Amino acid sequence: EERHLPTEEPQHKKPQTEASTSEATPARPVLEELRVSSITPTSVQMQWTVPKGSFDSFMLQYRDAQGQPQALPIDGGSHSVTVPGLSPSHRYRFHLYGLRGGKRIDRVSTDTVTGEAEASEEPLPSQEPEQETLQTESPTSKELLVRAVLEELKVSSVTPNSVQLQWNIPKGSFDSFMLQYRDAQGQPQVLPIDGGSRSVTVSGLSTFHRYRFHLYGMRGRKKISHVSTEAVTGE
Repeated sequence: EERHLPTEEPQHKKPQTEASTSEATPARPVLEELRVSSITPTSVQMQWTVPKGSFDSFMLQYRDAQGQPQALPIDGGSHSVTVPGLSPSHRYRFHLYGLRGGKRIDRVSTDTVTGEAEASEEPLPSQEPEQETLQTESPTSKELLVRAVLEELKVSSVTPNSVQLQWNIPKGSFDSFMLQYRDAQGQPQVLPIDGGSRSVTVSGLSTFHRYRFHLYGMRGRKKISHVSTEAVTGE
């Protein structure tokens, strides 16, 4: 008499295509270590590693504060992403999928809680006084001579609820970047970006809406250079 094993653990660790993978792609890509690298009240930056193989692209999935599912497509060459438009002091669970040919090959997950809302949100550039005294370290004369330059903020891809932007730095370097824009309700949004980044995906946008993005190159807390662009989300 044939007995069936208990099916208690429907683990969806390796969704789809396990059977054919070994023959079709001998080096099965592996996705590891999804970790949070920085948190603000309205954004989370995450990083991951791909110790083996490579993926065509990634897909980050999570539910917003209202419980609505969000899907953020990410370029296959990326190993970090910043998710903006989040709610303060809210727990989010993020699932990152590695894709090959439209199929999910591997997955990693993590959860995090956004920071508490500050009493006064950072004002938009038109209202912000430039405070050079905020630089605690006095920069060397060599650093002052090499003024960093930020150029060519361009839109590399658009979906109905996200925009991917890229930029160049032909001269010098920045400690960090800051992307500023207004959401569909006209509220200012501020997205901090790591100084090594040359692209960012802005998610949580409204469909078929025109946005104007301002990217600032920062040294300490001083804005050194500025580029802007406009984009309209898809229908």
